[in-house]
Amino acid sequence: MPALPSVPRLAAVLALLLSFACLTVASTASARSEHAVLAFLPEGGDDNPDPVLDRFASHRRLAIGLVSATQGRYTPEQTILDISAGSRTSPNVYDPRELPRLELVPGGDGSGFIFGWSKVLVRAKSALAEIEPGLLASQVPGGAAYAGVKGRTHLEAAAAADERGDIAEVSLGTAASLAARVRGLRKRHRLVVVGLPTAAKGNAALVGLLADRRPGDLLILMETPPRAFVPQLLPAAAILAADERGLLHSPTTRLEGIIAAIDIPVTILTGLGLKVPRSVKGQLIDVVGEPEAAALKRIEARLRVVSGRRFPMLGALLFSWASLTLLLGFFADRRGTRAGMRIGALAMMWVLPLLLVTGWLAPGRLVEVASVTGGAFALAALTDRFMRWPRGPLIPAAVSIVAYAADLALGSKLIIRSLLGVNPRSGARFYGLGNELESSLVVLLLVALAALLMRRADLEVSAPFGTGPGRSRRAALVVAGAGVVAAVFVGAGQLGADVGGVITVGAGVAVMTVLLLPGTLSRRTILLGALVPFAAIAGLALLDLATGGNGHFTRTILKADSFGALWDVVERRYALAFNNLRNGAMPFLTILSLLSIAYAARYRERIYEPLRGSPVWRAALAGGATASVVGSLFNDSGPILLVFGVFLLACLTAYVRGAPTATIP
Repeated sequence: MPALPSVPRLAAVLALLLSFACLTVASTASARSEHAVLAFLPEGGDDNPDPVLDRFASHRRLAIGLVSATQGRYTPEQTILDISAGSRTSPNVYDPRELPRLELVPGGDGSGFIFGWSKVLVRAKSALAEIEPGLLASQVPGGAAYAGVKGRTHLEAAAAADERGDIAEVSLGTAASLAARVRGLRKRHRLVVVGLPTAAKGNAALVGLLADRRPGDLLILMETPPRAFVPQLLPAAAILAADERGLLHSPTTRLEGIIAAIDIPVTILTGLGLKVPRSVKGQLIDVVGEPEAAALKRIEARLRVVSGRRFPMLGALLFSWASLTLLLGFFADRRGTRAGMRIGALAMMWVLPLLLVTGWLAPGRLVEVASVTGGAFALAALTDRFMRWPRGPLIPAAVSIVAYAADLALGSKLIIRSLLGVNPRSGARFYGLGNELESSLVVLLLVALAALLMRRADLEVSAPFGTGPGRSRRAALVVAGAGVVAAVFVGAGQLGADVGGVITVGAGVAVMTVLLLPGTLSRRTILLGALVPFAAIAGLALLDLATGGNGHFTRTILKADSFGALWDVVERRYALAFNNLRNGAMPFLTILSLLSIAYAARYRERIYEPLRGSPVWRAALAGGATASVVGSLFNDSGPILLVFGVFLLACLTAYVRGAPTATIP
């Protein structure tokens, strides 16, 4: 019988196990931060005019980046409230759109509250989204504290308010005492929001915050939201728990150096080891790469000019097309006019890939407009010269599709910089395809398929439009297969992340596929075609769940916790679409687009007579029109998709009407 262990030996073993358990608990606790400081540094100051980003970059311990302040229309108040809620939506769905005046009111017991908070809560309930102002501070036991400088506005204090608008403790004093006061607040509160002073005093206070930070604690800095009238990318910096230096990054944006304001609460709550509510839509901030302030300045400068160059570019293209057509018509009469129509239409199709090139090069305004316009017409002239009519659109359409698919696979790095790409400054989308590109690329896909699949015999017969010999199961399968690949690129969370785009692709491809099937159309075939967009959505859901896409579709639809949340998404999308319909010239453009589709459909045999009844072209035109209409009905940009899709269809029609005398390739 073995001897029992002695009491001293047993005590030693128990002590060893207890020590191991204590070390395990200690290591687990060390992974969590005890405190978090969120500080706002104002720009400007006569004694320190350096940009805030340069001031952050001068501190070697800080990871740096840019923060997308709001979604859509920018206001400083909305930025702070979005941070407090960890979620945001377009201001266009709020009622009222304008925010009430927010003002910090210190209490006699050392606490404080935000004047106007009750109106903030009422406004948030109208947003058709889970927006809960004050959620960040409400999740922190004991609430948050605020430290600021007397005599200044204290809008930043709203980030420390809980769901009732209360702030647990408020400390106002001189700039010189700010760091010491923050140090005292950290002893009583796990989250402290700080309003730093301007210029040199702000730099000194920032140095004090850096010196007082304990290992593992969170320090997040950003520029105090300025008074401005355009969307903002604000400088930011942080020392996270891992204490790494580089560029800030989050899954919300998937862009190195750019995060969203709603990512800040997630990072704070996670770092403090607290629960992150489901209504918080931001993602955890991490650090990647090297802290290159110059690279951040370049991308911010490029994104700042993107929106303002769109209309000058369009004006230059249309002016050049009209001038070329008239000039060629002057010298060669009808033959020249037809050539001008063809070249101008092809030039419009060459614009999309050229915009990726200028997005990469980021030239000045005049150079960009001139190079895109000149390059598009030069490539169009070469295409018309060496590619027989009507196969000319195949080249620019194929180049566009391949170029954009490749950039989507590489993270949309050129798309976001292009004039028709998504603009992270607006805060609505940071990668993938914007709605302007969505319908345009679908139309180009169908045009490319028509040019690829047409046969010589299609143009050798004279038959009612669309009843020629080109219909076959093989052609239908090719179109369907191309549609599946396109839907993956457009909709997958890892690529385009555009659920509305999947419906647009599905509708256009389904119509073209059905019209290419041989025989008479049956009710069953039409019904199956109508179900294709919904089947595409189901396929997208499975793909995102399998690949961990974690795009907007996954977070808002697949992970919605109630039918009410899903219905809010539907209501919000149509509210935004209706708002776009009422915006500027959009009502008139929408009416013109619908009338254009109706006119082309009624007189299709005469308008497209040069195609001599080609079934593949008929199917492509019908599919393009369907995609434009359906896309406008299932996207929050609404009529924008219709206008862009119809514009490209009009360009294709001009190309067809510009047929040379010999029309058989």
